[in-house]
Amino acid sequence: MKRLIYLSMAALMLLAVSCGKDNKPGNDDPGKYGVDGKTPMPEAVDIGLVVNGKTIKWASFNLGASKEYEYGDYYAWGETEPKTEYLPTNYKHANVHNNQLLYTAYCPKDLTEYWDSSVKPDGPDGISQLLPSDDAAHVLLGGNWRLPTQDEFQALLDLKNDTENYEWENWAVINADGKDVHGLRITQKSTGNSIFFPAAGTSFKPDVAIDEGKYWSSSLDTTFPIAAGSLGFDSLTWVAEGGHRYTGFSIRPVWEE
Repeated sequence: MKRLIYLSMAALMLLAVSCGKDNKPGNDDPGKYGVDGKTPMPEAVDIGLVVNGKTIKWASFNLGASKEYEYGDYYAWGETEPKTEYLPTNYKHANVHNNQLLYTAYCPKDLTEYWDSSVKPDGPDGISQLLPSDDAAHVLLGGNWRLPTQDEFQALLDLKNDTENYEWENWAVINADGKDVHGLRITQKSTGNSIFFPAAGTSFKPDVAIDEGKYWSSSLDTTFPIAAGSLGFDSLTWVAEGGHRYTGFSIRPVWEE
């Protein structure tokens, strides 16, 4: 997994901003919610993706949205509710000690330098995939909904090479209420089924011209547990990469069969 270059803790704290969005969704079907009673329930779209023998269907819109072009909400990795600010100091699974972020969950056994031993002296938990209780898609929607793994994101990106069966639009555009929303669209040619990932940015820049999309996976970066896996794209590139765990990214749930 790609390592990112991170700013110092002080600089990161200065960067954090409030997360009001001008693309807040309505709900076309008010009777169709997740198990929390308020999160709009997406359809499970089958584009023919099979990973490790399992059919992976993709939600028709982002978590917290109700249409494919809406941004939805931002979530820190392993948190199940959106916030107004995304800071090292309010991240659920870590504590700040002397300007260093030390983790209280999701850390390889041998990387003790990232672990908060003052809270959990027995050492890192060795967990590298989100537990259901920390998976926002599962908690809010229920059923077989969950975050995609990093392997599933990579399998999705690999479809670009299968030009016989898939159409890839790296910077597709939807005109929604007079506003152009760019994003990544992938279409299975035989069925016409498609999924659209809007370029919703991150919690650091929700109210500026959006030129990128960032989506969490459920997979920890096991070599650098400050980060977790993600899908990232802009107008030119797309990559399975990583992101700082406390940052707010979008979530696109999957349904596993």
